[in-house]
Amino acid sequence: MEQKAQRSLGGKLALWVFYAYFLYAIWLILRYCWVVSAIEAPPGAAADWSMASASGRWLGALLGAAVLGAIGALLGAIAWYTRPVED
Repeated sequence: MEQKAQRSLGGKLALWVFYAYFLYAIWLILRYCWVVSAIEAPPGAAADWSMASASGRWLGALLGAAVLGAIGALLGAIAWYTRPVED
């Protein structure tokens, strides 16, 4: 019977760091949506104040998602590189 390839200790650590970051990113996105949805323009501000407009909220969300995605891609690549390889 063939034995299944096992991850090394570093590979397991990389995978768990990736999982933890993924959960953190989901929590951060939900928190961003909750906080930003409550933002209103301050009195006397122009109607197109950046964070009060829908386009400002979307821009902030997209830029934040790009940063989270880049870090997630890097951690995912490290977890992929340290995967078990069968000979």
